[in-house]
Amino acid sequence: MNRHLLVALTALVLSPPVALFGASVTTPTSAARVVASGTAVRLLARLATRPEHAAGYTRSAFLHWIDADGNGCDTRDEVLIQESRTPARIGPGCAISGTWRSAYDGKTTTRLASFDIDHVVALKEAWDSGAWAWSPVRRESYANDLGDSRTLRAVSAASNRSKGEKDPAQWLPPLVSFRCTYATEWIAVKTRWSLAVDSSEKAALRRILTGCPPRTVSVVLVPADTAPPAPSPSTQPMPGPSGTASPAPSPTPAIGGCDPNYAGYCVPIVDHDLDCSDIKHRVTVIGVDIHHFDGDGVGIGCESYPSG
Repeated sequence: MNRHLLVALTALVLSPPVALFGASVTTPTSAARVVASGTAVRLLARLATRPEHAAGYTRSAFLHWIDADGNGCDTRDEVLIQESRTPARIGPGCAISGTWRSAYDGKTTTRLASFDIDHVVALKEAWDSGAWAWSPVRRESYANDLGDSRTLRAVSAASNRSKGEKDPAQWLPPLVSFRCTYATEWIAVKTRWSLAVDSSEKAALRRILTGCPPRTVSVVLVPADTAPPAPSPSTQPMPGPSGTASPAPSPTPAIGGCDPNYAGYCVPIVDHDLDCSDIKHRVTVIGVDIHHFDGDGVGIGCESYPSG
């Protein structure tokens, strides 16, 4: 079965989401699943906009390809198996044969050597857009993300190397008919991983989307790193009457954990919309502003409240 269809069908069998002003929350028994939904234009508007962090990138910071399920086929192999337009045949050592079509330029092949697996949002672009601050485990997860078919694509080596580390302001697929899909997938990946966009990238994506039919996009957000956020002054213990510290109240998530779209304060993951009066704290928007804390689009939410 085609990988893009498989992911879509998997999403349908999960518990129905609760609407949350353009995003949704589902709660399978294992963990909370936060889903952002809306048009590509709307999701783009909610991404944090800031200059890229261009220092320190090395490809080795993103461990790939890995065999996550131990079946003898690594992430690259899994994408090739799932994207083959004919049933893929798998031999010893995960030797694969099949037929592939590159969405970027329309080229078709049965020769694996002529195709690459492309990170739709390139590793360096991810680094510059926020992955520089991630743990090695999160970067590995990004580099091998099979949980959303928009993250990785089998494409012709020529188109992949032409694209390189460029964003949509610098490169677009030669196949013009695929550009709307490409822009939407780019936004979906950045939304899924709470990555920022820079101003020229955002402007380019807006230009592309003006010629695209609007359609609803749904993205399962990847939770933030498990390291606890730095405490802010409003959550520091205060001395009690006897001089001992009394714990200050902090938000209790209704579902569990801190929303990965915000930094500077633990915004709880809940199944309803929040107002600034609910958290009483300034936050930095680093992903999708599902609660509309940042009314003026500058990347800072609840500006009238204290910050950490």
